Amino acid sequence: MRKIILAVLGIVLSQTVHALQLEGVDVPEAVSAGDGTELRLQGAAVRSFYHVIDGYIGALYLENSTSDVASILADDGYKRMTFTVLLSKMSARKIGNAFYEAIQINTSPEEQQELEKEIKQFVTMIDGTVKRGEGGSFEYIPGQGARVTVAGEVKGVIPGKKVFNTILKVWIGETPPTQSFKNGVLGRKTT
Repeated sequence: MRKIILAVLGIVLSQTVHALQLEGVDVPEAVSAGDGTELRLQGAAVRSFYHVIDGYIGALYLENSTSDVASILADDGYKRMTFTVLLSKMSARKIGNAFYEAIQINTSPEEQQELEKEIKQFVTMIDGTVKRGEGGSFEYIPGQGARVTVAGEVKGVIPGKKVFNTILKVWIGETPPTQSFKNGVLGRKTT
C-alpha cells in the first residue's frame, strides 16, 4: 500500500499544471509576485499579424480575478501582463515603437500629456532582441508602480499606477490588437 501511495504521489508531484497551451507554449495557471502573492491566469491569446503570422502570446494574471476592464484598472492588487515571442526573433525597439503607437490610440491627449515622461521612459526600457520563447512582462506592484522586464532582465520600475494602466490598455483598452485577443486575455467566452 505504501508503494502505491508513493507512486501516485510521485506522479502527481512530477506533473506541472498548466492552464492551457497555445502554439506549443505552456501558459502557467498561476505565477508568483515578488512578495509571494499568487496571481491567477485571467486569460491568454495569440497576437497574430495580418491574420497569418503568429507574433506572440499575451497572458493576463491578476491577484483579484475579473473580466471587467473598469474593475481591473481600478483594482489596487498585483497585475501582470506577459508576452512570449513566437517569431524567430523580434527587435525590442520595434516592440517599443508598436507600444508607443498603441498607447497613443488607447489614451486621451490629456492622459498622454500627463504621462509623457513615463511613457517615454517605458518605451526606452524596451531594448535589445527578443528571441522565440523569450518575452517579457509588465507588472503592477501595489504602492510602487509598473515593473518592466524584457527577455528575463528587469529594466526598472516606473512609479505610479496610471502608467501601468496606460500600458495595459494596449491590450484591453478601447482599441486592442483585435477584439478576440482582448476577449482571450480577459478570459471571456467568445462565440
